[in-house]
Amino acid sequence: MAARPPSVGAFAKNLQDFESIRDFITSSTITTLVDLPFTIIILFVIFMLGGPVVVVPIVAMLLIASYSFIIQGPLRRSVEKTLRSSAQKSATLIETLSGMEALKIAQAESDIQSRWEKNVGHIANWGVKTKLLTTSATSFSAYVQQVANAALVITGVYLIAAGDLSMGGLIASVMLSGRCMAPMSQLAGLSTRYNQTVSALGGLNQIMEMPSERQDDKDYVHRPDLTGTIEFDGVDFTYPGEEIHALRGINFNIKAGERIAIIGRIGSGKTTIEKLILGLYEPEAGAIRIDGIDLRQINPSDLRSSIGCVPQDIHLFYGSIKDNITMGASFVDDNDLLHAATIAGVTEFADRHPQGLDMNVGERGQNLSGGQRQSIALARALLMKPSILLLDEPSSSMDNTTELRMKQQIREHCINKTLVLVTHKASMLDLVDRLIVVNDGQIVADGPKEQVHEALKQGKLKLS
Repeated sequence: MAARPPSVGAFAKNLQDFESIRDFITSSTITTLVDLPFTIIILFVIFMLGGPVVVVPIVAMLLIASYSFIIQGPLRRSVEKTLRSSAQKSATLIETLSGMEALKIAQAESDIQSRWEKNVGHIANWGVKTKLLTTSATSFSAYVQQVANAALVITGVYLIAAGDLSMGGLIASVMLSGRCMAPMSQLAGLSTRYNQTVSALGGLNQIMEMPSERQDDKDYVHRPDLTGTIEFDGVDFTYPGEEIHALRGINFNIKAGERIAIIGRIGSGKTTIEKLILGLYEPEAGAIRIDGIDLRQINPSDLRSSIGCVPQDIHLFYGSIKDNITMGASFVDDNDLLHAATIAGVTEFADRHPQGLDMNVGERGQNLSGGQRQSIALARALLMKPSILLLDEPSSSMDNTTELRMKQQIREHCINKTLVLVTHKASMLDLVDRLIVVNDGQIVADGPKEQVHEALKQGKLKLS
């Protein structure tokens, strides 16, 4: 996750640019490179037939090549600017479509439209410049060819009059010179495609150079069944591109089967701790150990198969409720599916729908309420019976009745599981026996729930 792109839309556009590389390789323009070596042979034949007239096509070819070389710099900049503006336009489009409701609520349609029109304007501006440069090269090439043909005929006439060239030699020289200069006239189109391909290839190379989560040259410890012991030893962490530490000197030890809650003000680092436990990021300093093994030695697949997580921001995918619960575990049987759905409270609203668990949730779960999305996320987390549960504000969108029933189900069916709960709701603390208080990226309190709660009440713990 440390190498994730800042813009999903721009990232997707870079992937789409692969088509320009394919078009360059498969286009007929590439045959120009095959024809170019034959120009030397053709020039030699013209020299044998017409002698001095070979100077005319040589000069014409040099003029065309020189002009094509001169415009390479401006053409390259124009193509790069066009591709960059296209990436920004794609980013704006995807952000707009995914956040349409938020835009309408904030009445920000005009701002987004202005940004969109600005990007389209940049694309049109640089596209016109690219087209003008390409067209100018093509027109210049055609003009030079016409002048060269005329010059060739005039030169040939004088040579014929002097008895140094035959009529047949002149006709053959004119025909061959046209064949000789044809590849040069295609250099403009070839250079445009080449610059587009180079820019696209640069974006693809950046993608291919991104670090892989599973390093091929690394031997991971195979631990498909983790018991649930979690240890943070002097952990420091800063998000990529940020200067301020999200966590500083974090130390704690959670025993297998222990139930703890991490509390603190917003932005204090609670969710960051959960992301580090999931292995989504690596600490800058210190070590994180699961069952006594450094997290970096455990295969990410083994780690996450033993952890059930309900993130703060629920993301559902287009499809049915069943598809979203069984995502990544489509091999489970219906009994396990129904068991997880019942514990999470999914069956309460799914049973009232004619399609049941086959009900479509819409894109990003837009057909469901916030509480229903949280229930599906909880069912997904419980499906594989993990030994560790990470719950980040699991009931923030639930009503009191649903939250009470969910707490009861978790208490009854999640015995001997390590529970790490992040919450701002005091009612959810009934599930835990220990509190860890985080403030400004540091742990300021860690102990039994009653003691820490009493210290907070008496004002002994100051949270900035």
